[in-house]
Amino acid sequence: MMNPVRVTLILALIVLGLGGYILLVDIPETRQLEKQESQERQLLPFDDRAITHITWASPTETIRLKRDDQWRWEIIEPMRSPADAREIRRILRALTIGKIKRHIEDGLTNLSAYGLEPPHLTLTLTTPTDTQEMALGDAGPFAPSLYVQTKPDNQVVLTTLDVMTFAQKSLTNFRLKDLMLFDRDRVLELHIQQGSNTLIMTRVAGAHSLTPNWILKSPVKGPADKTAVGTFLMDLGSLAATGFIDGEEEKKRILEQPSRAQASIQVIEGSRTHHLELYQFGDTEKAYAVTSATSPLHEIPPGILKPVTQGIFHFQDKRLFGMEMNDLAMLMVQTPAEHYVLINQHDEWVLEDNPSVELDQQVVKLFISRVVDVPAEIFHPDSSPTSKDNGLASPTATILGRNRNGQEAGRLTLGKREKGLVFAKGASLPGLYQVRSTILDQIPTKAQLTNQPGSVR
Repeated sequence: MMNPVRVTLILALIVLGLGGYILLVDIPETRQLEKQESQERQLLPFDDRAITHITWASPTETIRLKRDDQWRWEIIEPMRSPADAREIRRILRALTIGKIKRHIEDGLTNLSAYGLEPPHLTLTLTTPTDTQEMALGDAGPFAPSLYVQTKPDNQVVLTTLDVMTFAQKSLTNFRLKDLMLFDRDRVLELHIQQGSNTLIMTRVAGAHSLTPNWILKSPVKGPADKTAVGTFLMDLGSLAATGFIDGEEEKKRILEQPSRAQASIQVIEGSRTHHLELYQFGDTEKAYAVTSATSPLHEIPPGILKPVTQGIFHFQDKRLFGMEMNDLAMLMVQTPAEHYVLINQHDEWVLEDNPSVELDQQVVKLFISRVVDVPAEIFHPDSSPTSKDNGLASPTATILGRNRNGQEAGRLTLGKREKGLVFAKGASLPGLYQVRSTILDQIPTKAQLTNQPGSVR
């Protein structure tokens, strides 16, 4: 019978041997295999942020791009031009997350079967220490997938790249298409010049909120429509070229046409001033822009010209009444069937001829806010035929407002109702306009102002 001590010693040696094998041989080999497998699954062998040069070679053109130390990309061939960093980043991001699904055994002997003889595209990515070249072929059997020939190992692999990320890219795709790069929150002034007329708007701090307000400085002084100004600045900031005309002869030929619309835009952002010239000629589906004398002529969507051609009316505060609700001390309402005067006493509204009657303050304040904020929808010049029969000689409603000094500062006169609109004149804007006719239906009777069932809401 074997000695128990000897058995224990033998078992201990076996355990130690197995442990040593696992620690010294099996685990390192496993880690090496895992590392190798992980590396094989990655398409790019380096961080895409290290890439400084890209060569994009298709059967029709070769485009070379270069990045500077400030992470600005530039096209250096076939022309020198600022590049669209977002487009480049989209491609590099796709390459970074792209994985190798499997190696194609017969790839090198059957390149044409995978769209690699010749390839649809050859990419060369260069870092300060490394260069990676890859040829892109046909789409693979699943979506997204793409056959790629990697170099210098010269293998054909099936990757998870999406063919749409790389297909049909041309020089135009890589050119910087943004026309005005500015921070809307830092814009101080906006100038719009058409012919001899210059519209100037200045940003001021919001009185009752963090939202900035805008005022008109020229050709008239007064509040501007902050929504219209903000929307226009947003549209300018997102304005992108849809095409480029670089040839001087072609630029000259286009710009010498009789213009349908033309405007000069200046956006003053802190100490910087951004310039933009807008043009539209006979074709209303096309528009053009120039940022400087040396810049190309940019083809742009024509919609940016619509608010410009509307002139001051588009950008001015179109509320007709002429007073803010907080400034109202008295409101007089006159219709063919009703006449009453509302008095503001310590932020509570009462009837002038019967102050003891309890009014529904919610109904009163909602009505007053509608009167104060009603905007003009259409302007009618004095020479317009539609301005003659407007019904204002015998108004449908007249609403007057007085401030705390007893001065009449607000006025809204409503005339003839027509196609969902009603002719109107107001204290804040000279001339004749039309507003939405719903304002007529929102004028409460004296009975509806009181705390009774059926009050207007």
